[in-house]
Amino acid sequence: MEDWSTHQLKENAIIKLGSEKANDLQKYTTNLKIQSLPVIFTLNHLGIITNTEYSFLYKTVCREREYVNYRMFPIKKRSGGTRFIHAVSKKLSIVQTFINNIILQSQQPHNCSYAYHPSGGIKKCAAMHCNAKWLFQFDLADFFYRINEIDVYNIFQRMGYRKLLSFELARLCTTIRLPRQLQSMLKQFKSFSLDDYPFYNNDFIGVLPQGSPTSPMLSNLAAMELDEDLYVFALKNGFIYTRYADDLTFSAINLPQGMSIGKIRWQIIQIIRKNCFKENSNKIRIAGPGAKKIVLGLLVDGNQPRISKEMYKRIEKIFYYVNRFKFENTAKHLGFNSTFGLINHLLGLISYLKDVDSDRYGLFNKKFNELMLSLGC
Repeated sequence: MEDWSTHQLKENAIIKLGSEKANDLQKYTTNLKIQSLPVIFTLNHLGIITNTEYSFLYKTVCREREYVNYRMFPIKKRSGGTRFIHAVSKKLSIVQTFINNIILQSQQPHNCSYAYHPSGGIKKCAAMHCNAKWLFQFDLADFFYRINEIDVYNIFQRMGYRKLLSFELARLCTTIRLPRQLQSMLKQFKSFSLDDYPFYNNDFIGVLPQGSPTSPMLSNLAAMELDEDLYVFALKNGFIYTRYADDLTFSAINLPQGMSIGKIRWQIIQIIRKNCFKENSNKIRIAGPGAKKIVLGLLVDGNQPRISKEMYKRIEKIFYYVNRFKFENTAKHLGFNSTFGLINHLLGLISYLKDVDSDRYGLFNKKFNELMLSLGC
């Protein structure tokens, strides 16, 4: 990063731009520096900082490199169904990694958000609900795809970046390349445009790509109002609320007086929809006294979260099949679209154990690495 003083910048700016513009420049840089944010003036300046050609950045912002910048592949979800991952090109990944590490990671998500930042984690999130008698759990449908470039533009604007640069950063962090069955998630431009820059216009508003370095933290920042509204609802009604990515959990010892299960469920859904997200109606789970209580795959019926026997059995079962029938046949048998999808799924299951059962994680991780070595990976 460049190292210079704001006063030095102002002196040089007065000579070239005059006092009024120099004062504006000083305010802009001071505001960013106070927040420990990198000072970026233009798209070209971002290119200099990240050692990236301006032409590449410009074409990306103009949506001329969508099929080069992103390669899509499907992976099977743990809960069923398919998730599409956007593998980001090396060149764009460098820029997005800079934006994530130097800009986004300096921001603080809502206290109820536990994913994608160092002070969160699955275990911490689940621990909030230990010994609860009631659990209300919701899943946000197409979470990343419901966060669009307008939301991202507003995030960068609130940090203090200029309008045009905020727009360009939003374009660098979003995509209009989606699988055919999800194309309906792309909204058409209506009221959001930069009239002074017609060459940046596009028919569709981009969304967050799953697999991009910037998407996780941007999703946290975009969901701040949702988190606050749900936190206020929880506080008012005696619940504890957490969000881990697209998983929302509410827990309580007792239900609030005069509120039925149906009323609680409906009020939460209304808040979700008011914030432009949508619940997955097939994944709403309510567990009362005596029912098994699982949060993010962890049992929360005691003082500490613990991993269920079913999770261990699932991992052991995959290892058994792979050792006996090899990766390709196992992937087909278990309904994965590719060997890579199965490998990714297995690695995800093993990673799940890291915070909760480090001993078993070490054993499974060693087993996984030995398996990958035998494949020549």
